[in-house]
Amino acid sequence: MKKFLRKMAPFILFIVILEIAIPIAVDPYNVFHWRKIRDNGVEPNSNYIKMEYVLHNPDKFDSFLFGSSRTSFINVDRIPEGKWYNMSYSEGLPREHLENLRELIDKGIIPKTVMVGIDNISCFVDPSLHENQFYRIPYPRKNKLAFYANYFSFKGVLLSLDVSLKYEPEDPEYVERYYRNGCISRTGYWGAGMDIPYWENYYDDFLGSAVVDIRRIYELCEEYGIRLILFTNPMYYKTYEESQLYGYDIFLGWLAGQVDYYNFSGINDITTDKENYFENSHFRPEVGDQMIDRIFRDVRDEKLESQGFGYYVTVDNIEEFEKALGSGY
Repeated sequence: MKKFLRKMAPFILFIVILEIAIPIAVDPYNVFHWRKIRDNGVEPNSNYIKMEYVLHNPDKFDSFLFGSSRTSFINVDRIPEGKWYNMSYSEGLPREHLENLRELIDKGIIPKTVMVGIDNISCFVDPSLHENQFYRIPYPRKNKLAFYANYFSFKGVLLSLDVSLKYEPEDPEYVERYYRNGCISRTGYWGAGMDIPYWENYYDDFLGSAVVDIRRIYELCEEYGIRLILFTNPMYYKTYEESQLYGYDIFLGWLAGQVDYYNFSGINDITTDKENYFENSHFRPEVGDQMIDRIFRDVRDEKLESQGFGYYVTVDNIEEFEKALGSGY
């Protein structure tokens, strides 16, 4: 038995080293290289990287924008007040924003202003799904060892090896921008076959829990004197129409009973123009500029506002808002 163990020891050691060394060395999701991320040709775990970066630079920023990848294209440098960082990440959800904000506050980082962008992703995606998606695993508030264990798994090794074979050179602008303001830049134009709703087969009804999570964000900001700005993303109109069928307008109505917000959703001159989108999910930075102008500079377009774009929604004007959207709840 002892001879067998001695013979097997080098092999076992090799396997252990392989499972540890490859994920750390290749690190496709940049969780072990958050201080100096690399463009590995795949989407990094931006939730983890951005949280680590902010927590280790507590005095660099005083305001944060939370949201999904759609809000990643909003250039926070254009916001006229505050030192902003764009905390957006792939399929970012209200529950994850809530936990991240709690972590920042627990570590002594109390923002002056917090912006949260929401849309159909916010109320149709089960937060538990992200636990098994390497580029979306939420930031670990309590157990970092369990978080890292995901990437040391056999699956993590295989994914790391796969990425290493497809490694692409770094994009210096991508890295610089990531640490400067957290925003994403992108080129490209509308392609063939995109004029359909952006829809995932795992979308389901999480309307109620999303409203609760957003309400808790509101209450947390109230408790610590943080200015909260809530807004809806201007989804491409066909994606919006599909979302209506599953209750997105109900979500907006419920939300108005809990928190005031700026609405940019709906069918309007912005959301029906393909030139304002990369594809049927992500709007262009120019649209983000219009949103910033409306929220921070009170730049208003009467026609757009009559269509719901830039409409400030409260519990007192919900009926007028319904008319602007062109549909009831």
